[in-house]
Amino acid sequence: MRALLLSVALLSACTEKSRSTDTRSTTLATAKQRASFLCAYALCASPVRDAAFHVVFHDNAGGLLAGPDDADIRAVVSVDKDDLEKWTRSCTPARVEARPEWLAEIARGTSLLPRSAPDGYRCGSELRAIHVKDGLIVRHVRTE
Repeated sequence: MRALLLSVALLSACTEKSRSTDTRSTTLATAKQRASFLCAYALCASPVRDAAFHVVFHDNAGGLLAGPDDADIRAVVSVDKDDLEKWTRSCTPARVEARPEWLAEIARGTSLLPRSAPDGYRCGSELRAIHVKDGLIVRHVRTE
């Protein structure tokens, strides 16, 4: 019986669907789809109205010994201004680029390009630029 349970456990570990992806927000049709997709890969502190992003994620969970996942997630999200404070919890002030070079490409054709100066934060391995006046958060999540 133990051998059967172990076999089932090992088989299910090997057959789980990989979460690996290289996805741009332009491939998703609605704001709801974009927000849902992004928040599945980079946790969101509050509901997201819309998002523009490039998510590169390599799921290393396959096989018997799972390794740490690799991620490079670049995004800008729109949230209710009343929710901005939630995005700074457990974060420390940090110097961040107000407009990283990748931001223009990701936000092209959207209303998600910040116009105001940001407040910068480090939240674990993530850098966040909070554009209070615009209700926007520029995020860069990277694992090494």
